[in-house]
Amino acid sequence: MKFIPLLKKIRRGMALFSFLNSYRFKSVTYFGFSLLFAILIFFMVGSSLQAEPTIQEKNKRTKPSELLKRDLNSEIVIPVIGLNLHLFADPKSDVLRKLRFGEPVSYDKESLESQKEDWIPVKLEDGLSGFIKRSVVRSVPPKQYLSTLLFEAERTVLSKNIDFAAKQEITDTIFHISGSGKFTGDDFIFLRTKAGYFLKKTVDLMNEKGIKPDNDPATLEFLKRHQTKLLYDYNSGKYYVDSNFFWKLLESYPKTKHSDYAGYLATESMPSVDCGTELKCRLEELRKGKLRYLYLFPMGNYVNLYTKDLVSSLQSMTKDPDSIPCFSPVSEGIKSEINQMIGYASEIGPREKKQILPHLQILKKECFR
Repeated sequence: MKFIPLLKKIRRGMALFSFLNSYRFKSVTYFGFSLLFAILIFFMVGSSLQAEPTIQEKNKRTKPSELLKRDLNSEIVIPVIGLNLHLFADPKSDVLRKLRFGEPVSYDKESLESQKEDWIPVKLEDGLSGFIKRSVVRSVPPKQYLSTLLFEAERTVLSKNIDFAAKQEITDTIFHISGSGKFTGDDFIFLRTKAGYFLKKTVDLMNEKGIKPDNDPATLEFLKRHQTKLLYDYNSGKYYVDSNFFWKLLESYPKTKHSDYAGYLATESMPSVDCGTELKCRLEELRKGKLRYLYLFPMGNYVNLYTKDLVSSLQSMTKDPDSIPCFSPVSEGIKSEINQMIGYASEIGPREKKQILPHLQILKKECFR
């Protein structure tokens, strides 16, 4: 910082103060001159400080050796739809093709071009090589790859700005990665469960928009790829993810840290059935969904929610025992449902059991006469 100009301005201010002080104005007091002097000095010093030049540091560019080390120890997540794969590290070079959301790519160790700050040489699963913009993708340590991929996928799927085709693409990619054999155990069930969740969100949007697969070949192909995981309700003309997709995951991997989440999605995927007053239908819906969750996950995150729902439904059935539709002869189907539900309720948490079991016993009393 330069002090000489500043000192000169202070001296000038002092000289001005002396001049004003020596000139005796009748209407201005000594206090007024002192205040005026302070104001002048303040603005002189302030303007001098503001006029000082500032030095802007240039952005440090990462050395090629550091880029190489980072890329060799990272995995790449494609968090966007339609990322261009260029022939060279140049936005004007030919586009070989567009990459899918989350498409698996790896760092191309055989690339002959030197490391560049803005570009990453990559190789696809089919062997095609090219360059992608570094600023668009996520380069993360291998341990963070799965969590980053699923975070970006869920964030995009839940976005209000995403269209139906993009949801299909994300769903297909996550299912593809889950079947690659790269992930096992807890990671596999989490990945597979999330894939089912994305499928649910995709068909929910299709139902909401009234998209008819007969008029859309791409959607028809999408449904065919996932037909073993879907159900179709002819009455409503809507598609649903089969809850058995999630229940089977639980049966295959019963003790993983993500089982509770899979159980929740299994329960939420149960299609809504209009049972009317048909008792067997109403009991079966409760048993296969929320009561089954309580039975499998007595300490689960959704126990309180589902207990409250079950108690509410059973209360509406049993508040007037005389109105329970158990007309003689009572069908074996109704008796079987009541017995199964009592069996489930007998093995759930004690607090939940205390709330649910009395209502089932009322049903048994009225229907087993």
